[in-house]
Amino acid sequence: MLTPMDIHNKEFKRSFRGYNEDEIDEFLDQVVNDYEKLFRDNDKLKEEVARLQKDAESYKEREKSINDTLLLAQKTAQEVTDNARQTAADMKENAAKECENMRNEASVEAKKQIEEAANKVRAIVAEYDRLVRDKNKFLRKVKLTMESELAVLNQTLTELPNPEAESKKDPRTVEVTPQERESLGQVSSEEEPKIDSQTDNKAENQEENQGA
Repeated sequence: MLTPMDIHNKEFKRSFRGYNEDEIDEFLDQVVNDYEKLFRDNDKLKEEVARLQKDAESYKEREKSINDTLLLAQKTAQEVTDNARQTAADMKENAAKECENMRNEASVEAKKQIEEAANKVRAIVAEYDRLVRDKNKFLRKVKLTMESELAVLNQTLTELPNPEAESKKDPRTVEVTPQERESLGQVSSEEEPKIDSQTDNKAENQEENQGA
């Protein structure tokens, strides 16, 4: 490829009746100038093309990086979405299990409390029945004791001499009790037992002692 210097230094052979050298030189100078301009423009264009190619490569790298980033972002977003869905499903399942466990525990606890309350009621009823039985047993025992004491008291009253009845009888004779009759040798019932003044004094002393 010719350079501007090659064109400028180009020499032509002289011949008879040739072209005007000044015109040729002037034309060549103009060609050289235009060629130099084209050469510079071409260099600029080459530089611009190189720069554009470099920029294009940079853009391609950026585009690739952006695409990779977008793909990674999409993949990450999908993974996050999948993880979120899985986590939500796990949480929902765990919550359902916990609710079921809580319901079961509450049911068991309620049954336990009901059973404990029923046991307490049964224990209270049993204790009440025992107290009623003990009370009835005690009252019957008191009744029997009082009846026994009353019988003894009635027996004692029947065995005590009657001063009013005795005051109407002969002061020298007194009716003896069955016990006295037995102690005197089983006196016959047909005879009216009589006792002397000593016996009378003995009965009076017994009355005084019993009255004391």
